[in-house]
This record gives sequence, structure tokens and C-alpha cells, in this order.
Amino acid sequence: MTYLGFHLVFLLPPLLLLLLWARPRAPRLWAYLLMPLIAFLYTTPWDNYLVWKGVWGYPEGRVLLRIGYVPLEEYLFFLLQPLLTGALLLRLAGEPPSPGPGLARVVGGGLWLLLTALGVMLLALGGPYLYLGLILAYFAPVFVLQWAFGGDLLWAWRKPLLLGVLLPTLYLWFADFWAITREGIWWISEAYTLGVKAFGLPLEEMAFFLFTNLAVVQGLLLAWHPEALRRLR
Repeated sequence: MTYLGFHLVFLLPPLLLLLLWARPRAPRLWAYLLMPLIAFLYTTPWDNYLVWKGVWGYPEGRVLLRIGYVPLEEYLFFLLQPLLTGALLLRLAGEPPSPGPGLARVVGGGLWLLLTALGVMLLALGGPYLYLGLILAYFAPVFVLQWAFGGDLLWAWRKPLLLGVLLPTLYLWFADFWAITREGIWWISEAYTLGVKAFGLPLEEMAFFLFTNLAVVQGLLLAWHPEALRRLR
């Protein structure tokens, strides 16, 4: 299977089914369509660095072409994953709830700030800590901002948040496992990972899909909440 074939099997069919199920409407459609562009712009330099560094890579014959260090199909993934996760969230997120306790903003922002510091420390150590450090140091600051700005809103919307992150993460863990162990579409360097695996999937890969889905879900929930828009004004 090629990387393009991976998209055709694992991403496009469930995306189309979820869109038919969710039937997105105008009030929430703008943020849903904007999120893939944000993900694309934010993830592109990070991903190019990882491939350049040799944290992960792609065997010859599995990709169509490369733009920079990253295959075209990887850029497509930056767009398709937020669309897939967001399509499920369109169905899960009901009416915006009243804001939760304001303490959630302080506690949530503080916890993610500690994880950001941990990521920087892991980056400084390098070697087998590099991949995990890159994930924490690059994505945790996003969560600091999200929770400091609207942690009370995210806490109030915690049920769709948890389900909206958990379900696509479990699915993408399975798809990632299949791509690595069954098809060899991409590989993960043992030199830059801790060697901790669950069901054959590296811990860092599990963290990657968890964090990227978390960024998408939290970003959409905040964009869809009227109180968040009032705070921006």
C-alpha cells in the first residue's frame, strides 16, 4: 500500500460518512473549514524538521513526490485529519453550555505550562527523548493558550471534548499501527524514541495523534462557543 492508498482506505471513506451523518451547517462551518488550514500552517515546519532530522521517514516507492522534506501525501494528511476529527465533533457537540468554574483556566493553563517545560527539557537531552520533546514543546504551548483563554468553556463542554478526542485518536492509532507494522508506509527511528510501545505502536506516535486531535477539538469548541467570541471582542 502507498501513502495515497492509505488516505483512500483509512481517511476518505470515514470522512465522507461522518459528513453525511453530521450535515454541517453554516454557523459552525467556517471554523470547521478554517481548522485544516491552521493545522497545515502550524504543522508544516515541525514536520519538515522531523523528516530532515530522521525522526521518521518514508521508503522509496510509497510516496508520489516530496515538497521540501515531506511527501505530498503528508501535507494532505494535515488537511484530512482535522476534517475527519472535526466532522465527528460536529455531531457530538450540542448547544454551547454555560461556562464552568474560572479556576479551570488557571489549573488547565498551569498544567500545560508544566508539560511545555518538560518538553523543552527533553529537547535539551536529545537522543531518545527528541521525538517526545518535540511533541510536547511544540503542541503544549497551544494548549496553554487554549486553557488560559477558555478553560472554563472547555471544562463545561468536557463530554464532547473527551469523546471528540478519544474516538478519532483510537481510530488513528489503529491506522498508524497498520501503516507502520503491516504496510511499511513510514518508519519511526529508534534512535530518537524511548522504545516504549503499546500493541506495537511507539509511545511518541500515540502522543502525536492524541495531541493533534486535542488541538483540533479544543480549537473548534472554543470557536463555536459564543462566550469565546465575546472575549475576543
